Amino acid sequence: MEEKRVLHVYSSWTAGGAEKLMVSLAAALEKRGVKNFIASPGDSYIYKKAVELGLAARSLVIRGSFAPGGIAGLYLIVKRDRINILHAHQGKVFWPCILMKFIFGKKLKVVFHRHAQLPHRFYSRTHYLFADGVIAISNAVARGLIDREKVPEDKVKVVYNGTDFSRFNSGVSGDEVRKSWGLSDKPVIGTVAAMNRPKGKGQEYLIEAAQIVKIRFPQAKFLIVGTGEIEQDLRKLAKKLGVNHDVVFAGYQEEVEKFIAAMDIFCFLSWDTEGFGQVMVEAQGLGKPVIGTNIGGIPETFKDGVTGILIPSGDSELLAQMIIRLLSDREQLTAMGAKAAEFVRENFSLEKMVDGVLKVYDEITGAGNGKA
Repeated sequence: MEEKRVLHVYSSWTAGGAEKLMVSLAAALEKRGVKNFIASPGDSYIYKKAVELGLAARSLVIRGSFAPGGIAGLYLIVKRDRINILHAHQGKVFWPCILMKFIFGKKLKVVFHRHAQLPHRFYSRTHYLFADGVIAISNAVARGLIDREKVPEDKVKVVYNGTDFSRFNSGVSGDEVRKSWGLSDKPVIGTVAAMNRPKGKGQEYLIEAAQIVKIRFPQAKFLIVGTGEIEQDLRKLAKKLGVNHDVVFAGYQEEVEKFIAAMDIFCFLSWDTEGFGQVMVEAQGLGKPVIGTNIGGIPETFKDGVTGILIPSGDSELLAQMIIRLLSDREQLTAMGAKAAEFVRENFSLEKMVDGVLKVYDEITGAGNGKA
């Protein structure tokens, strides 16, 4: 059987969830005997993290689907490193990877990994017809690919994101964060997400809910981790609503697990699209009950009424009611957190993700059915 030599392609500079997931996947596959290479900009988070983890990193910038420089760079990497599986993690690299398939022939297989719910423009969708396999990170993403993008159903496989529970577990302490940020002995409700336009991940709804929750729980604090373009707008909203002394903006944090560990309740309030909601799984791994919106793949990340509470998006009043309900019943809050940790370990482990991806690799290369 030919050795699998996989090139993960993601031309991104940011340290977002999908970028971190790709690096984690490559590292986990490496431990399972698959030779992995990372192709991303040389000054990006992905590249630096890959080098730190001892993965083979290749500098590559792809600025657009048909940018000549990106295509030429990808060609050289595929040829030099004898790549036989191209694993594309970003829409704009899909066509360059398909072009490699045309150049190198049937021995080179291409897998698209769809991390987002956002649709492709209608004229771009034909690249799915040439991919050997398409991985969707949730049933919600899969349904969009099949119904909207018209991807053949037998090509699409759902592989949930995996989480490193050696990092996200109930043994992590939030005491240091509570002490440093003035949160000791107070109920803490929080969220972790980027603050991109137009509405980030719905942080404004948590700030609006804070105004209501404070009436019942005056000591409550609201911990918002992350940064982005609308941070100043959110700070102004907190001041306008009179909760600026109760809402703590902690900025971007690399050791995010310590900040989630400092929370009593974790909220993820996406309002438009959400492929999966990785941070929901991470929060539950840390033993936190969660409140999530009914957007995209978020409902697939927890059990409503058992490990958390599902609410409609954009409803800050209902959000406040659910926070008050949980804070009013510490026994239920603790029980939910314990069940949450158990639930995510059973369903969203790194091992499960790697098993799912390896199954896709085997299917497209014929390794799973005796073909050469």
